[in-house]
Amino acid sequence: MHDSDGLSVHAGNDEWIWRPLVNPKRLLVTSFSTTDPRGFGLMQRDRSFGDYQDLEQRFELRPSVWVQPKGKWGAGRIELVQIPAPDETNDNIVAYWVPDKAPAPGKPFDLEYRLLWEKERATRPPLGEVQQTRRGRGFPRTADNSIGLAIDFDGGLKTESKSEPGARSEAGEKPPTAQVWSDPNGQILEQAVLPNEATGGWRLHLRLKQVDEAKPVELRATLRDGARPVSETWSYILPPL
Repeated sequence: MHDSDGLSVHAGNDEWIWRPLVNPKRLLVTSFSTTDPRGFGLMQRDRSFGDYQDLEQRFELRPSVWVQPKGKWGAGRIELVQIPAPDETNDNIVAYWVPDKAPAPGKPFDLEYRLLWEKERATRPPLGEVQQTRRGRGFPRTADNSIGLAIDFDGGLKTESKSEPGARSEAGEKPPTAQVWSDPNGQILEQAVLPNEATGGWRLHLRLKQVDEAKPVELRATLRDGARPVSETWSYILPPL
């Protein structure tokens, strides 16, 4: 049960980033540095009643909220705070903007923006979107204590071809390639992009290890057609085990 699936960020360099939300075991604060952000918001993408089965709260109907900056905000960061919560009655997720240059005491600070409360016509990237992120033990099960991740992207990955410029790729065609990045505390053991026949999209399989299990691992992945990205950037943090 959740009001939002993830944080969507449209950075100043035109990159689209998706950070899936989690209910952490301990306070988790992360941030995304950018200059003149184009927008960000806590988004509810899962609109299926069957995934919630809640007749009273109807989480699939909860609106997304998009922050649309007006003018130039300068350099700063979008900060995401995720607080451990025992159940759905606690609002435990918040995202906000922090400028690099703090306002001077006693001086006015102008910051203009619009708040867009959205549902079906929510602000979305023009690229393939992350639909689900699932985490489990590495497969096949081994003694290396590896972690398995399955990231589903939708089927709307735009590809360019000589016959149909701008055509959308479909599962069953040659899959896109995955550009995967991990910080030094993560060791990628396996990665593969497979067609997801159930959704018409693509699934990225990752198997990795935390070098130091007492420290987190920062991960990023993007599906690409050659050198060109065809999906938003999946951004994820593995907390300490």
